[in-house]
Amino acid sequence: MYRYVSSELGFRTPALINSIKIFVRDFSDVPSISVSRLNTEEISQAMEIHSLSWQQSTDSTKLIKEFKFTNFKQTFVFMGSVSQVADQMQHFPKWVQKGNTVTVEMTTQDCRGISVKDILLAYTMDNIANDVENQKVENVCDTVKVSTNQLLTNWNSNYTKTEELFQGFQKNIVQL
Repeated sequence: MYRYVSSELGFRTPALINSIKIFVRDFSDVPSISVSRLNTEEISQAMEIHSLSWQQSTDSTKLIKEFKFTNFKQTFVFMGSVSQVADQMQHFPKWVQKGNTVTVEMTTQDCRGISVKDILLAYTMDNIANDVENQKVENVCDTVKVSTNQLLTNWNSNYTKTEELFQGFQKNIVQL
């Protein structure tokens, strides 16, 4: 029963969750985070925890996603808003913008692969893209008002929810 439940949800062990878990209070804390390269299983687990739909490169050293917006103004606002957060994190994506589309590749140079910093920036970019799509953009100089506290609170609570879910399954297994 344990294998069925754990593989069904993708949860292998609490150690796997702990290997990808970081709690962040402020984006300016990110540069001081010590990173290590995540393996394919850790990357998949982190993306599942945070409901991310990014792709891994074939060698699992980059996260890749294409963002499509309704118009150029939204595209530019997205890039400007991400730039502000990336600057605070001191973690910068590689991106190519063409018209209303931004193609992003992320990797962490320090570990020559994907780290938790990439997962955090991917999570942040997804939230910013959602905010851009749901607000009226008047000018390319606009920026999305990123609610850092709410964004990071949600990021942190995703781990807590996952751990609680895993603990609940462990209790049910013990009762069997």
